[in-house]
Amino acid sequence: MAVIASPAPEDCSILVAITFHHVPKRVIYLLDVVRALADFPVRRMDIRVMINDVPDADIDALREVLDGTLSRNATVTFIRCRDLGHPFELAWAHKRLIPDEFLAPDSTHTHFVYLEDDMRFGYRNFRYFLEHRPFLAPHGLIPSFLRVEYSAEGQEVRCTDVQNSMPFDKLRKIERGPHVFVAHTNPYCAVYVLDRDLAQEYVASASFGLETSAGIRNIGTRERSAMGLCWENVPRGFRSRYAIPIDPRRAIAAGECWVPHLPNNYTTRSSSASGKLPMRDLIKQAAPASEPAPG
Repeated sequence: MAVIASPAPEDCSILVAITFHHVPKRVIYLLDVVRALADFPVRRMDIRVMINDVPDADIDALREVLDGTLSRNATVTFIRCRDLGHPFELAWAHKRLIPDEFLAPDSTHTHFVYLEDDMRFGYRNFRYFLEHRPFLAPHGLIPSFLRVEYSAEGQEVRCTDVQNSMPFDKLRKIERGPHVFVAHTNPYCAVYVLDRDLAQEYVASASFGLETSAGIRNIGTRERSAMGLCWENVPRGFRSRYAIPIDPRRAIAAGECWVPHLPNNYTTRSSSASGKLPMRDLIKQAAPASEPAPG
C-alpha cells in the first residue's frame, strides 16, 4: 500500500455526519458535540445532522440553539430522514453523503467523520488521526479511538467497550516513537474517520451496505453502521483494521485516542458489563521475571 500524506490541519475541510434521534433531554449532548467540532481551527467544517421525521418547529429550535455555537467557517444542516424501515436505520441515512457529497467530483472536503450524537470528538482526536494515518497505512491499519466514560462513583475514567484487561505481551504491536500501536480486543467506538482514499475503499466494500454488512459482522444495525472499515482487509496477525496507541511505560492508551461518551450511562448501569474497566487497567503488563534465589 502506498504511503499517503496528511494535509496540515488548517488546510483540512471536514464533512461531519451526526445521527440524532430527537429526544429533548439529549439535545445537551448534541450541543456539546457540535460545540467541540466548531472549535476546530480548520479551513471548513460542514456538519450534517441526520434527524428523524420531526416537526419543523423542533428543527427550527435545534437550529437556533446550534447556530450560536458556530464559528465563521462552520455550518450545520439538518437532514430529515423519512420512510425508514426501522428507527435504527436512521444510523444508516448518512451513508449517501459519502459518495454523493464527500466524493463528488467538485468536492473540496478532505475528511469525512461519522459520529453518534453523544460522542465528543475533539480537535486533539482529529490531529491524532492526521498524524498517524500515513504511518499506519503501509501496515494496512487505521488510527482508531476508544470510547471512555467518567465514573463519579469511582472518580475515574473507564473504557466503555473493552471489558477485560488486555495482556500486553499477547498483542501484535507496531512501534512508533514512544508508543506502540495495537489492534485491541473490541474496536467498536461509535466513530469513524475517512480520508478520500479510505472513503473510496469503504463505498466499494460490503461493510458499506445495510444488508451486506451483516455478512461481515453479526452485530446490531446501529453498530454495523459505525464500524466503517474496521473488519475489511484486516492485515494478517491483527484482530481488526483499527489500531490504538499504547504508552508501554505507563501501560495506558494515549489520551489522544480517547473520545468521551457523554451520557456515562454504561459505567452507572449495574446490569451491563460495559463501562466498568478503569483506563489504568486497560493494559496488563507481564509480571517481571523473578530473580533466582542466591545459592
